[in-house]
Amino acid sequence: MTRVLFVVLLSGALQAAAQTYPGKTVRIVVPFPAGGSTDVLARMSAEHLNKTHGQLFIVDNRPGATGTIASALVANSAPDGYTLLMHSVSTYIAGYMYKKVSYDPAKAFAPIVNLSVNPFILVSSASLPVKSVKELVALARSRPGDLTFGTVGMGSGAHLVAEMFNSAARIKTVSVHYKGSAPCMVALASGEVGFSVNNILDTRTFVNQGKLRALAVTGSKPSPAMPDVPTLIDAGIQVEANLWTGLFAPAATPKPIVEQLNQELMRIFDTREMREWLLNSLGGELPANTPEQFATFLSTETSRWQATVRQLAIQLD
Repeated sequence: MTRVLFVVLLSGALQAAAQTYPGKTVRIVVPFPAGGSTDVLARMSAEHLNKTHGQLFIVDNRPGATGTIASALVANSAPDGYTLLMHSVSTYIAGYMYKKVSYDPAKAFAPIVNLSVNPFILVSSASLPVKSVKELVALARSRPGDLTFGTVGMGSGAHLVAEMFNSAARIKTVSVHYKGSAPCMVALASGEVGFSVNNILDTRTFVNQGKLRALAVTGSKPSPAMPDVPTLIDAGIQVEANLWTGLFAPAATPKPIVEQLNQELMRIFDTREMREWLLNSLGGELPANTPEQFATFLSTETSRWQATVRQLAIQLD
């Protein structure tokens, strides 16, 4: 009886606080170092929210363990809207791959808004003698177990997509895991590894400089950000996967706070200027979504990624 009364009183207090939200500093926790696409999106969100509310939104970078450190921090925070998490597909799915995490990935978070959806991109080192997916596959088949591919981290979405590509193309290549996108792209550009899968933002500069070759994107259609790059499906490889980035709160955060943040961020990003920024800066597109639509999207996406993890038998310690 006492516990029930406590829950009722806490719920009432949170609902009352929601009416004056935000009344103090709000942290947007990012599970990556500064400078990557998730961090850039979080900082743009904070910048524009601060124009509405004053300097109340800050970004807090907490990298490590494929995002599960940051996820645990937010999952175990008070559900009052003052600690938020900018998840990507990699960090969201990671909760299902680690043997032990201090939170239930299926129940720990309240989806707020999906801010960007974009394909991954398959790139090769300019020093590798291939200029297409077909040539990459042929080279890999001629040298089974010899060709290497770099990943931005073990168990990341990009790593999983690279493994999907290997499986669908029926090739055997060797993974080399790096601690983040920057060292992976530097290694690829130098020829230390042969190919990689990554996001468009972190590869485009190297592609434009001629250090990497863009071979294919992983969406169902070419990306408006790189319209001349074909899809893997066009190249005969039946792989389709997208990178998404969205904002979350701890589960049980009052619905008025979740809806307020959703509406404010959709108002901010659903303009021609911001849609162009998303496309040109991140290679991403803004899906129209409510918290409920985002939750439905997550349910479908998570099932697909979990199936891939089981098929590839990937489990992290």
